[in-house]
Amino acid sequence: MRDTEIVQLFFQRDERGIAEFEQQYGGRLLRTAEALSLPREDAEEVLNDTCLTLWKHIPPDRPDNLGAYARKILKNLALNRLRDQNALKRCATLVELDDVISQTIPDPRANTEEQAILETTDLLNSFLRKQSPSKRNIFIMHYLYGQNIPEIQEHTGFSEAKIRKTLLRMKNELKDSLQKG
Repeated sequence: MRDTEIVQLFFQRDERGIAEFEQQYGGRLLRTAEALSLPREDAEEVLNDTCLTLWKHIPPDRPDNLGAYARKILKNLALNRLRDQNALKRCATLVELDDVISQTIPDPRANTEEQAILETTDLLNSFLRKQSPSKRNIFIMHYLYGQNIPEIQEHTGFSEAKIRKTLLRMKNELKDSLQKG
């Protein structure tokens, strides 16, 4: 079933829309939530919360790309859950890219946290602008959207080896770039 048909079911308040949505996007969204370091049970709850949010926001929203719209909702819900879970512990869940960046962020005592974030954001944006569009897309799909290698393969048509090699090289280039910057 196409996105427009699923959205139309939401507009009609037909619960088949949720079932069709979960059938088409549920697996990918569940893997995205798990890629953000959520345990399986929490990932399933975040997926259910995503369905509820879609039900509440469609209508009036009419997304052109239902998958991207849902992924954005899921990512925000998952990150909020991680933040809430870790608030009591006062720790952060880090993914490998965060490890690279955290090794190169300037001393927080010398700058305010906001300045450090802005500087790091500028350096990251500058790094990405220097990359080819295909490399940039692979990097963004993996680190921003949390897509795994097979999902990136499906979207780009590149081999698994090429995607892994590209991500590793870009991660190392980013590390060098951030250390110089």
